[in-house]
Amino acid sequence: MILVLSYEEFEQCTDPVLDWLLYYDAEFLKITYQDIYHSENDVCFDIDNKKLIYNGIDLTEKVTTVYYRRFATNVKIPELRNAFPTNQAKYEVTNEMEHLIKYFYFLLGDKKWFPYPKYVDIDKLTSLTMANDAGLSIPKSTVSNNKKCIQDFINEKPESITKPIKFSGYFNADNGYTYTVLTNKITNKNLSDTKTKHFFPTLIQEKIDYEFEIRIFYLDGEFYAAAIIVPNTKYTDVKRHFGKAEIHWVPYQLPKLIEDRLHKFMKSIKLNTGSIDMMKTNEGDYVFIEVNPVGQFIAPSRRCNFKIEKRIAEWLIKKSDEKR
Repeated sequence: MILVLSYEEFEQCTDPVLDWLLYYDAEFLKITYQDIYHSENDVCFDIDNKKLIYNGIDLTEKVTTVYYRRFATNVKIPELRNAFPTNQAKYEVTNEMEHLIKYFYFLLGDKKWFPYPKYVDIDKLTSLTMANDAGLSIPKSTVSNNKKCIQDFINEKPESITKPIKFSGYFNADNGYTYTVLTNKITNKNLSDTKTKHFFPTLIQEKIDYEFEIRIFYLDGEFYAAAIIVPNTKYTDVKRHFGKAEIHWVPYQLPKLIEDRLHKFMKSIKLNTGSIDMMKTNEGDYVFIEVNPVGQFIAPSRRCNFKIEKRIAEWLIKKSDEKR
């Protein structure tokens, strides 16, 4: 049986895969972390016998393959708002759930995961270093809390950018607007407006003069690459402009050498899937930007007719059959 671990609500890279599992009449079960604590579900972690029983199903015995999609990246239990009088109590109960989920992963550790949760939390800086170790080119980068250090970097690389080290969500402000942090240019003028000599550690990178960006979905050794063609203009962060008519997604064949190095990199970080961002420079070089182990793939899948969601479902079914 295939186990799907995902959100309670709609998730754009889970539900399309489930559609194909239904089409193939595959045996699967979807569980969210809310299902573990909901009173209507019977859940038993049999520690003595290393068993996980869910509504009468022995998952440790029945499950062969696991599709993991951000199952418990931000555990929230709404019922705690009124059930517990202090923030400390709410924190401790949430922490109990997070540690129980870790044991959930442990009990199913011998299954075929796509991907395994332990490896999805690789940070952007570590992935840059390991990509470089695998032979891939990366942007010149630094992280510093020192104004002078960043000024020296910009003097060497006048075309520089800053972006989050990990992730930025959405900030709902009292004025009714919603904000987020995206990639932006940074100049010495920006720094001159900063009055302090020290600030929160900030990631600075050289801005790549690119011909086009490449979005790559990696599926256990297979590459589905899409070139994002933007005629007559360049964007500091193309994600801001995905809906514009002048942006075209084109299936792209990576050079064999780049595929080999990407495969070596993914093996080194123990991931059998991930969404990879690269840039092809005007000089013809390929520059690795980042990997998102549970990144979105629907845009390149549908715009380039890759049918990635179908291929993931087929992979899950194949691995499930092999495990029996």
